[in-house]
This record gives sequence, C-alpha cells and structure tokens, in this order.
Amino acid sequence: MQTQEELFAEYQASIVSALEPQACLELGWSDPALFAAMRGQACVVMTAWNPGFARPDLEVNVARNEQMRSILQTMDYEVWPAECSSPDGQFREPAFLVWDMPISVGQSLAAQFEQFAIYAYCAQGERTVVSCLPG
Repeated sequence: MQTQEELFAEYQASIVSALEPQACLELGWSDPALFAAMRGQACVVMTAWNPGFARPDLEVNVARNEQMRSILQTMDYEVWPAECSSPDGQFREPAFLVWDMPISVGQSLAAQFEQFAIYAYCAQGERTVVSCLPG
C-alpha cells in the first residue's frame, strides 16, 4: 500500500493544466502558473476525484466532482476547467481552477471530499501543494 509521503510526492510531480473558458487568451490547456502570472491573481486547483488512497469507480468519481462543481457555483468564485495528470500522461483526473479562493477555504472544501491536498498558485505563478489533512 502506498504511504502518505509517496502520495504527496505524486502530487508534487503531477502536471496540472487549466482551460480559459472564454478562449480569449488562445492558450488552450496550459499550466495554471502561466494564467496566474498573466492575471497577477492567485488561484487554487482542486478535485473531488479519487479521495486520498481510495479509487472509486468512474460513476462515483463523476458524481463527486459534480457535487463539488455545484458547491463551487454557489460560492461566487470564477471557476475554470482544470486537469491533473501523471507526468507520463497515463493517469488524468478532472479538476477545477478557482480564482481568488483563499487557500484555507480551498483546503476546507477539499477536505469535505476527503482530499489530501490542493494546488495553490500565488499571483506570481508559483505552485505549492497544500495539505488538507488536519494538523
């Protein structure tokens, strides 16, 4: 079984991309660091897919992400489609880029979906993997 440290190492190595919904920037799927730096705005990227060490089937993962999307829609943040993938591209899961969401709010929401971590991008584009676990 995978350890928590190994899972966090996977998060660190993950490729995260987002899609600007209006396609004004014509960049297609790009690193959220680029968007954050271009906008000078912080954001977080999160998913409800595959919580912690669990690997639910597709139907469950889709339903969980829809539930997270519904919550985000009520929170009045600008939300873009995002995706997290393994460096080799063999594994992908849909996610959400959320502009100007405080990291603590992102952690709390992700924790409700039993996620171990989220990605936080500062306005200069630097990415940090932030734990959602207590302590």
